[in-house]
Formats: sequence, C-alpha cells, structure tokens
Amino acid sequence: MGNNTRLLEKTLAVLLVLSVAVNILLLGVILAPGGDLPLEGPLEVVTPSATTLAPASTTAGAATMQVPVVIQRVEVKQGGPFPYEVFTTEGGMVNISVEVAPGKGRVLVQTTPLMGTVFQDAANHAVAAAANHSGVDLSGTDVIFSIRSPEEVSEIDGPSAGAAMAALLTSVLEGFPLNESVTVTGTIDENGRIGPIGGVLEKAEAAYRSGKTLFLLPAENNQVIGYREEVRLLGNLRIVRQLPVVMDAKTYLQENLGIQVRYVDTLDDLLTYLRAPGVAGEASRPVVSPV
Repeated sequence: MGNNTRLLEKTLAVLLVLSVAVNILLLGVILAPGGDLPLEGPLEVVTPSATTLAPASTTAGAATMQVPVVIQRVEVKQGGPFPYEVFTTEGGMVNISVEVAPGKGRVLVQTTPLMGTVFQDAANHAVAAAANHSGVDLSGTDVIFSIRSPEEVSEIDGPSAGAAMAALLTSVLEGFPLNESVTVTGTIDENGRIGPIGGVLEKAEAAYRSGKTLFLLPAENNQVIGYREEVRLLGNLRIVRQLPVVMDAKTYLQENLGIQVRYVDTLDDLLTYLRAPGVAGEASRPVVSPV
C-alpha cells in the first residue's frame, strides 16, 4: 500500500513539472518577436465607415466676407408732448468673419455693436452644413462668428446670413480663398439647402453700392414685384398710377442696378461662384485632413 502511494506521488510530481515546462515554453514563443500563435478562424479587419468624419486640424483659420442685410433703425422723435418712434428699413453691408480654433465644439457668435437679432440659429445650421460638406468633425474645435456693422443699428435679419456663414466656414475648412467681388444672401439648413429671404431689392442695392459685381440669390427668390407706370388723361387732367408687376428678379436687378445675379439652390452652387478665380474647385491649402 505504501509503495503504491509513493509511486502515485512521483507520477503527479512528474506531471506537474512537465506542465510547468510546457507553459514556460509557450510563454517564450508568445513573447518572442514574430512569435504570435496562429488564431483559429479568419482574422477580422475593422475599417472606418464611409461616413466617418475626419478630425479637424488644430491649425487655426479665418475668413471674412461683406454681406448685404436689411437694417432696421428706430428713431425717437418729439411730436407734441409725447415722443414717438419712427421705424425705417434699408439695405446695408456688414462684415462677417469666422475663426476656427482648438476648443470644445462650441459655436459662438459676437456682434459689434450689439444687435437685436440673434444669429445663433443661423450659425448652428451653417456649421452643420459646412462640416457635412467638408467631411470633418468639429467637436474638438470652436467656431467663432463675428458680425460687425459700420454703424449703430437696431436690428438685422440674422437668418439671411446663414448661407454666407456656411460658405465662410467651408472656405476655412477646405482651405480656399473667396472672391471678394461676390456676395450672397440666403438662409441655409443642415443639408446645405439655400432658402428664401426678404428684402431682395434693398440687399441688391446695398451690394451694388459697395462695389460688388455678382449677387447670389436663393432660387426661391426668383421673382420681385416691380412697378409699371400707367398714365391716363381725363381732359386736361393727367392721372399717373404705379401698377405692381411680377418680374424675374435676375432680369430686373441686372437691368435696373447693373449688378450680375445668379440663382443658387445648394451650398455647392454657392461655392461654384464664391471660389476665387484660379482655384478651380481645389483647396489651395487644406486645413483639415480629407476623409
């Protein structure tokens, strides 16, 4: 009985030593350079999705554009014992600039002087449209829009600056210069669709006075109300009436103001005209890595 017990103990000891030796050998093979053990089954390779956005570069960028807007002014006048307010609207130009810098994914808007209309919604849509067009992830950057008017104003139609904001940001992200003789008005959504605005005539006049040669207009604003003079004679009495007439906006503005007009539907349409001559659709100095 004692001999059998000792034999069993020796057998177990030998097996334990062999097990330790085999484990040490396998560990050495795994840790040795180029010594990976083959895996059973096919090796799965994970590739980025086609919709993955490239991270924005840490390189800061900036761009500026003059944009036509409808400006509302409020003038307080004294009539009798009580003052009253007089509201006037006219076209004017404001400078809109954008800066892209390392940050926390914020979209910031500052206006000088302080203006009544909040531009934040237009800026948010513009950033989304530009990011989608450029294929970049802006979560690690801050986008800062600055709107500067040369004079004190009461209110500006902020949403109509959305298309210009998107074009400015896209020029920074894709690294191409803008044609300074061109300006634009229009809203924009996250998919890059350009939407209609008000004050077409006022904005076109402001663009023309500022020396712009091409005015980009939303395609939905392809009609304006013009006026045709009608003269009637009743004996020695001459009666003149101004009759409203629906006219093609492009034809009317080109003939009456001398500024060229093109209709745009999308951000791509916009960039076709806004890229500086000689760029030919290619980024001259990319600020972000392509997808």
